[in-house]
Amino acid sequence: MRDVLDDDIAELYPARGTDDVRLARLREQLFKEPPPRKSRRWVGVAAAAAAVVLIAGLVVTLRPAWRDAPATLPTRPATSLPEAAVLLETEPKPTAKYQHITYRLAQALSGPQIGESEYGSMMADFEIDVWLPTSPGESVFIFRRDTGGRRALEGRPWPENKVIERGLIPRLWESLCMASPCAEDTVPLPLPADALGKLTAAQTPMVSPFTTNEQKAALYRKLAESPEITWNNGVVTAEGGSVRYTVDPATGRLAGMVVLEPRHVKMPADLAPRTVTITYEWTDQRPS
Repeated sequence: MRDVLDDDIAELYPARGTDDVRLARLREQLFKEPPPRKSRRWVGVAAAAAAVVLIAGLVVTLRPAWRDAPATLPTRPATSLPEAAVLLETEPKPTAKYQHITYRLAQALSGPQIGESEYGSMMADFEIDVWLPTSPGESVFIFRRDTGGRRALEGRPWPENKVIERGLIPRLWESLCMASPCAEDTVPLPLPADALGKLTAAQTPMVSPFTTNEQKAALYRKLAESPEITWNNGVVTAEGGSVRYTVDPATGRLAGMVVLEPRHVKMPADLAPRTVTITYEWTDQRPS
């Protein structure tokens, strides 16, 4: 075996003559040392394998149950206005540049109301788009347009191609905001004590895009103080009330509003003078 070792060393390491003595001593030392006992080696291997199995078992056992859970845990839908208020207050902070809010408005109008006395009354559809910046000092963009949707109610029908001017489109709020941050002027105003008065007076701050989540949450709690105001799977109303709100139970956001009174024009009982649906999205894009 020593000869085989010498041959292997000669192939791997062509030693110079001055190294022969040193290599000879190394070979002598190698063959003088007793070989390790095989049983110990296999015991060590077995122990190492057992340790790996044990560690693997611990990894499986101790790994948190939420490790593979989705990044955003589901939230229980709100079952009342106070719970919807909590959803608004705990909504994650936006990372996008703009909040885009779209209002789709169906409004009962008569010709004389907008200076067109030769025409009768109708239900007209409008769309209002708002881009609210999330950073201060940025411009606010609001676009109002007549979609052309019509439903004749009484009198001479409106021409299909007649567009209602932007300035005559019914307004959902009166506060103005040119740059962020914005504020809704009606928020500080006190609400009436009676339930029906509360529902009616809450229209503008509820719908306005300038009402913050925290302000709207406080508004929800004020409405909930009146037992006459009820919650039915997100529909907030009171018997005999002139306004009905729809709150999304999953997010706490206002999703719509129906104004039942007053009726300025003659119309079927199944129609409301004003119906509003609201959708929200976060985006980095806005119209130029």
